[in-house]
Amino acid sequence: MRDECHRLKRRLAATLAVVLVGLAVRADKNVSVGTGRAAVEHQEVDLRGRIVCLPEAMHGLYDTDLPANHEHVWGFKTTDGRFYTLLRTKLSEALFVDEQVRKKELILKGRVFPKTQIFEMTDMKSVRNGVVCDLYYYCDVCAIKTLSPGPCMCCQGPVKLVENPSR
Repeated sequence: MRDECHRLKRRLAATLAVVLVGLAVRADKNVSVGTGRAAVEHQEVDLRGRIVCLPEAMHGLYDTDLPANHEHVWGFKTTDGRFYTLLRTKLSEALFVDEQVRKKELILKGRVFPKTQIFEMTDMKSVRNGVVCDLYYYCDVCAIKTLSPGPCMCCQGPVKLVENPSR
C-alpha cells in the first residue's frame, strides 16, 4: 500500500510538472503576442534621401511654432518627400551623432513598423556623385568594420568613416 501511494505521488508530480511546463510555454507565447514580439509581417525597404531635423522641416513646410533654442529630432526625408522618424538603435547611432553622415545623401535599409512612419535602420549606404557607396566605420589596427561610431570594439582606438563605391 505504501509503495502504491509513493508511485501515485510520483505520477501526480510528473503530471503536474508537464502541465506547468505546458502552461508556461503557452503563457510565454501569449506575452509575446501581447507585447508586440510576435512575428509581424514586415518588409525590408530601402529609403533614399537625407537626414533632417523634423521640427525645422515642419516649420519650413507648415509654419509650425519653432523655438529658437530647440532640440533636434532627427528624421529622414525621402527623395519623394515623405518623412520618417528614425528609431535610435545601435545600428543607427551614426545618424544621430555624426554630422559627416547627416550631410550625405543616404540609402537606408530597414523596416517601417506597421501603422507608423517609424523607421528602424539595419544598413546604410551613401550616394556620392551619383555612385552608391558602402558607408561604415573602420579600425585600421583591428581591420574591423562597423556601422556604429565611437571607439573600436576591440582595441578601443579611434575608427574612421569610410565611403567606398559598392561592388
